[in-house]
Amino acid sequence: MPRYLKNYLTHAIIKIDFNNIFPIDKNLPKEILDVAQKFFPLCDPITVAHSEIKLSAGGATVTEGEQSVTWRFHGINKEKTLVIARKDPRTEKTSITIDYSKYESFDGLKDEFLSVLNKFSEVFPDVQIGRVGLRYINNINIDEKSPLNWSRYINTALLSSFRFVDDKKSISRVFTDLEMKYDDMSIKFQYGMHNPDYPSPIKKKIFILDYDIYYVGVCETSDVPDMVNKYHDKIISLYESSIKDKLRDKMNA
Repeated sequence: MPRYLKNYLTHAIIKIDFNNIFPIDKNLPKEILDVAQKFFPLCDPITVAHSEIKLSAGGATVTEGEQSVTWRFHGINKEKTLVIARKDPRTEKTSITIDYSKYESFDGLKDEFLSVLNKFSEVFPDVQIGRVGLRYINNINIDEKSPLNWSRYINTALLSSFRFVDDKKSISRVFTDLEMKYDDMSIKFQYGMHNPDYPSPIKKKIFILDYDIYYVGVCETSDVPDMVNKYHDKIISLYESSIKDKLRDKMNA
């Protein structure tokens, strides 16, 4: 991560869900549009039509419901994406998401997100935040002949499932979902070999470390900077506990 010369991050995601429904289905306020395009100049909105299915004795009928717009913005090389959207104009709440596929620094991710969030709060002063989350997905891809041997790179406590199988060549997926709760902070940690060739046996040496930390409950816009700082520090701590020095050497090579 920041202290290494390179990293294995494929996604760094920060997201807020509001409890409000905002009038953004046809137009995004200019103030929000301007700040979004300052950091994400490529605007790529998608119009979504929501259908209704009604069941009766005569069968099912499908009627076209309302339409909503998913406001998508990309970096100049599509290395990052901002999404302002809601799935269903009748029930779903508005959310703001930034997803970096090329990660350089937490400060950059945080500052861009807060710029959009603060402008959103200025335009819609009655915002009610219902969820705040930060997620880092590491895809550790190493070109070696022994795809299941991670003992030099990954904490052996995360490798216990491999020892259960006698015929290692038969393994097609090893993936664990571990959830933790610390006061108001929830952590979902997913790790293992998901295997892009599944259901075929594992051939590629790819290990995933996926850390998702979030809070569900009402909070203020002013609370968000400290919350994401706290989540980032926790993810760094978990990541450092998950890896060994041989992997650190590769990231500093």
